[in-house]
Amino acid sequence: MTSAMEGGGRYNRNASAQAASAVFGLHHLAAAAATAPRGPGGTVTVVDYGASQGRNSLRPVATAVDALRGRYGVSQQVWVFHADLADNDWTALFRTVDEDPASYRRPGVFSAAVGRSHFERLMPDATVGLGWSSIALHWLSTVPGPLQGFWPAGGDADQQAVWSRAAAEDWARFLRLRSAEMLPGARLVVVVGAARGDGPTRGAGAERAMTELATGLRRLVRSGLLTQDEVDAMVVPAWYRTADEWRAPFADSPLVLESLDLVDLGDPIWEQTQDTAGARLGDYGATVAAALRVSFGPALLRAVDPARRAAVATALFDDHLARAVAGQPPEPWFAWRLAVLVVSRPA
Repeated sequence: MTSAMEGGGRYNRNASAQAASAVFGLHHLAAAAATAPRGPGGTVTVVDYGASQGRNSLRPVATAVDALRGRYGVSQQVWVFHADLADNDWTALFRTVDEDPASYRRPGVFSAAVGRSHFERLMPDATVGLGWSSIALHWLSTVPGPLQGFWPAGGDADQQAVWSRAAAEDWARFLRLRSAEMLPGARLVVVVGAARGDGPTRGAGAERAMTELATGLRRLVRSGLLTQDEVDAMVVPAWYRTADEWRAPFADSPLVLESLDLVDLGDPIWEQTQDTAGARLGDYGATVAAALRVSFGPALLRAVDPARRAAVATALFDDHLARAVAGQPPEPWFAWRLAVLVVSRPA
């Protein structure tokens, strides 16, 4: 998985595209919660796999709590475990859960954190009644191997084959771990970025922006802010799976893939910065830059000296990318596709 998100609540403020994606899984989550089994002591345990700084978890968890209490009654106790890497910005998460007006917190709902990769066991055997993961499972457990450039979709055929195998192993491992944690009858709802096809047509929908970031990196080398060795070490350890890749592990799994929906999301940032008549509501270039900085910046710049990292991020995203987007004819830069999966452990 990638390094921690930028601190100070920056991810919460700039991850609106991720929030727009999560919406497509909410009706599945409500339906899964309405049948979720109780665990030890009669409590229902909900696990949020890939919580980041928490804001984008509030609505999904509130949806789940409402559905659970619709089934079991308003006094039903619920454990909510937010899982992410140990160096996640947990302070921002708990402040958000405690203070945000949209928080799911209410009497009888308890919050906790698990600071580990979701490629490890996170919960005891047969305790989880409901799982949720939104825009997190594109991250890989490690960098699988060499890559031309930093964006996996740009690798050659041999490199993509290596990355595809590693991504398949990670997805299968994630499911094995969750199957041990889930109660019989429990469901897991996943919303995640998906690829459009295989080979040279494989695209995650962000290729134009990634090409522009590569241009920006070359300029930072020429200016002396980065060295070529630093740029050569940069890689984003993510993989956008095709529908077939999402389905593959279920041929030999105790879990069942109940449904897989593909959603052409388009460019939610464009939609959020335009009104229905096409008038500008916000600065699209600056919003794109801020969104990519919090989404991919920590992974991309991980090898840069921490003392210089913030300055490099500002120069690359807030300066170069924002200006490049603003300098082009006004149009969407992204064509995201989502996979929305409902996975169950049979009763």
